[in-house]
Amino acid sequence: MILRPGIKERLHATSVLTRLRIIETFLSPGLYIVMSLGLVLGHILIYYFVRGIDSSGFDFSLNSVYDFIGRSLEGAFGRTILEKIFADGPFFFAFYISFLPALIFLSINSVFHLGLEKKVGALELLIYGPVDTTACFLAFFLKDIFFSLINLGVLFLFYTITAALNNLWLGPAVLFALIPLIFLSAAVYAYGIFTSTLTDNSASAIALFAGIMIFFLIVMMGSFAIVSGYIRSLSTVFAWIVKWFSPVFYWGLVIEALEVQNWPMYIVNSIALLVLCAILMMGSHFILRARGVQS
Repeated sequence: MILRPGIKERLHATSVLTRLRIIETFLSPGLYIVMSLGLVLGHILIYYFVRGIDSSGFDFSLNSVYDFIGRSLEGAFGRTILEKIFADGPFFFAFYISFLPALIFLSINSVFHLGLEKKVGALELLIYGPVDTTACFLAFFLKDIFFSLINLGVLFLFYTITAALNNLWLGPAVLFALIPLIFLSAAVYAYGIFTSTLTDNSASAIALFAGIMIFFLIVMMGSFAIVSGYIRSLSTVFAWIVKWFSPVFYWGLVIEALEVQNWPMYIVNSIALLVLCAILMMGSHFILRARGVQS
C-alpha cells in the first residue's frame, strides 16, 4: 500500500531529493561542458562584434560571423527585428545564445532521467514511503532552476567583465531581458516533466518534448510577416490556439513590453509564464496520480 504523504513530509522529501539531484549534477562533467560551450560562444560573439565596429558604428558586413548571423536573422524575422535585437549592442543576443546550451542540457537530462527511473522502477521504489511522485519530479524541476540561476550568474559576470574590457555598454534593457529568461526556462523544464509523465520511456519523452518545443518555435517564426509558405500557413491555422500554451509566446510579449517600457504588461506576461509553469506541474501531478509510475 502506498501512503500519500502530507505537505510537511512532501516538502522534506522534495528538499532531500533536490539536494541529491544537485550533488549528482555537480559530479557530472556534462554541465561544465555545456557552460564552457556557452562561454566560448559568448566570447566569439563579442569578439567579432567588436571587430565589426568602424567609424560609423557597427556593420554586419565587416566580418563573416556577423554577416551570417545578420542574414539568417533578417531572413527569418525581418530587418526590424534584427535591428531591435542589436539596438543595445551584442549582449541581448549573446546572453540568450550562450544560455541555450545549458538550457537544452538541463531539460533533456531531466526528461531522460525521469523517464529512465520510471522505466527501471526507481520511482516506484521511492514512493513506498514518505515520498510521492510530486516530490520526485519537483526535485528535478528545482535542480534545473538552481543550475539555471548559477549559469545566468556566471554569464552575467563574464559579460560584465567583457563589456568593461571592450568599452561596451551593458545597458539596463539587457538586464531586464534576463528576468523573463528564468521564467521561460522554468516553463521549458515544466514541459519536460509534463511530457515525461505522458510517456513510458526516455526516448519517447525526449521525442515528444523536442517535438513540442520545435513546434512552438515554428509557430513563433510564422507570426512574422517575413516568413511565408508552409510555415506561415501553419501559424495562421494553429497560432490562435497554440499560443496560449507556448512559453515562447509569453516570452515574446514580455520582450515587446520591455521595448516600449510597458511595465504593467511586462509584469503581467512574466506572471503568465509562471502560471503556465504551475499549470504544467499540476497537470504532471494529477497524471502521475492517475497513471502511477509503472511503465
